[in-house]
Amino acid sequence: MSSTYSGWLVALSLAVAVLASFTALDLSGRIYLLIHRGMRHAWLAVGAAAMGIGIWSMHFIGMMALSLSPSGTRLDNASAVPLGYDPTLTAASLAIAMGISWGALWLVASERFTRWRLAIAGVTLGIGIAAMHYTGMAAMKMNPAIEYDPRLFAASVAIAIVAATAALWIARTLRDGSLRYVLAKRVGAALVMGLAITTMHYTGMAAANFAPGAICGAAAGVSSPWLAC
Repeated sequence: MSSTYSGWLVALSLAVAVLASFTALDLSGRIYLLIHRGMRHAWLAVGAAAMGIGIWSMHFIGMMALSLSPSGTRLDNASAVPLGYDPTLTAASLAIAMGISWGALWLVASERFTRWRLAIAGVTLGIGIAAMHYTGMAAMKMNPAIEYDPRLFAASVAIAIVAATAALWIARTLRDGSLRYVLAKRVGAALVMGLAITTMHYTGMAAANFAPGAICGAAAGVSSPWLAC
């Protein structure tokens, strides 16, 4: 199977990932200022929801950018393989994204923050991003099933972990540094996180091998136009 991507949708997926990361990291940087514990949990939930939905949206915008066609054919609407997503697995991928975002932001917002907690938060978020991605891929229910290149698969997870850890470290320093540089650090963290999410996605897609003649078993499920709405 041959695959192509829509350039403007790829750019849009990156923009969504950066914007969602900025929103979430901005909120996490303010949580520690709140005295009331209940308000902290509320804002943490808002940040996790924003980040989780952003990660999830980035993934499916990236999937909307993908077009599959049998090898040797000219890609057009007539030859493209119809794609869709299983509703249960699609919802599960969203739940994973929001859950791991909450866990990572909770660790970062903790007053007793150590390098050990940073490492745990980075690994949690990185593996969670990867889990969301591959759950979303499984939602396509391709037949024959998608096979993954082991090296690129491992690289996609490693990229997510390293970049997520770096972004969370930058976000944590927002509370400790000069206010003069807070916005720059916040933007930098969002760019790193957005690039991490996007790079992980497309590395994971490069790892995916679609068998010749494969069909999408969930083509009648949740469609890409429905997700775009």
